[in-house]
Amino acid sequence: MQFTCAKSDLIQAVGIVARAASKMQKTILECILFTCTKDTVMLKATDIAISIKTEMSAQVGEEGQAAIPSKVLHEMISRFPESDVTFESVGDNTVEISCMNTKVNLQQMNPDEFPAFPEIDQQMQIKIQQNTLRSMINQTIFAVAVLEEKPILTGLLFDIEKDRLTVVALDGYRMAVRKETVISDITQSCVIPSRTMREVSRIIEDTEENIKFSVSGNMALFEANNTQIYTRLLEGEFVNYKNLLPKECATNLRVETDMLKEGIERASILARETNNVIKFIVEEKTLEVTSNSEMGKMDEKIPVITEGNNLKIAFNAKYVLDVLKAVEETEVDMRFNTAVSPCVVRNEGSDKFEYLILPVQMRE
Repeated sequence: MQFTCAKSDLIQAVGIVARAASKMQKTILECILFTCTKDTVMLKATDIAISIKTEMSAQVGEEGQAAIPSKVLHEMISRFPESDVTFESVGDNTVEISCMNTKVNLQQMNPDEFPAFPEIDQQMQIKIQQNTLRSMINQTIFAVAVLEEKPILTGLLFDIEKDRLTVVALDGYRMAVRKETVISDITQSCVIPSRTMREVSRIIEDTEENIKFSVSGNMALFEANNTQIYTRLLEGEFVNYKNLLPKECATNLRVETDMLKEGIERASILARETNNVIKFIVEEKTLEVTSNSEMGKMDEKIPVITEGNNLKIAFNAKYVLDVLKAVEETEVDMRFNTAVSPCVVRNEGSDKFEYLILPVQMRE
């Protein structure tokens, strides 16, 4: 194997696939597999749960393969000068990497031991703009469960209908629901590990070009920009999220997103001493945000548009802030029923996003 490529192309390609390389040292799974054919070099990495491959342009002098440990490779080439980089196999166990006056010999592993990538039937496929999918991921993933008591909740639900995709995350304390129009003729539901979706969000670009998403058996595939990301699906029955969203509300208020976010951030400074609990007092045209601790007390009155009953209700400040940081709209609607029932945050006249937040018990 022998090829030469630009350092910038190499860093980008290695950075993409290295996210799938295993941290277990001295195993083939810690390696990036380089495969040279004609004017293209394909890079692959996998830890079995997630597999990533991408392509880059190069001047190929000799076709072949090499499996190089990911961590040391990435650290080394990132410190190379900005110039072309040449890879050349030396015997069966070594790869020589050179850039200007720098020459490095790295041990490689047997490329024949590298696992085969899954085969995905791409007939079950949807298409969605890359920037839209990134937005959907970032506006929901904060609500996935961290603990694995219920493994199914550590992933994002993809609920696919004809020309419609709904992404859902919930952890037992809050739920995030995000909907968008997509190109799709299929009806399918699957749950994708949150780790995979974080990697997808990092890899895809802020562009209106489509990313393709396919489901086949217990595997899924994301494909964009000469990069393919394969992942195992989570097994189990996801919660029926539609039944969790209240259909009516007794109290509704509309508030400026940034004004409420900043008020809660101030209140949460004192709330840290009391398990991060803040209180909302909803009255006509006013939302009062309060927090108390041994350090002191804070009250802030925020102008709002209200409909319905007055209400006192308490929340974990972090759960409300996570929602307000995720939405892009300048105003949001907050819908309540009682002091012990969930609040729903959404945009007026739209179901593009809906966030459900459970209250905490108030201590008078």
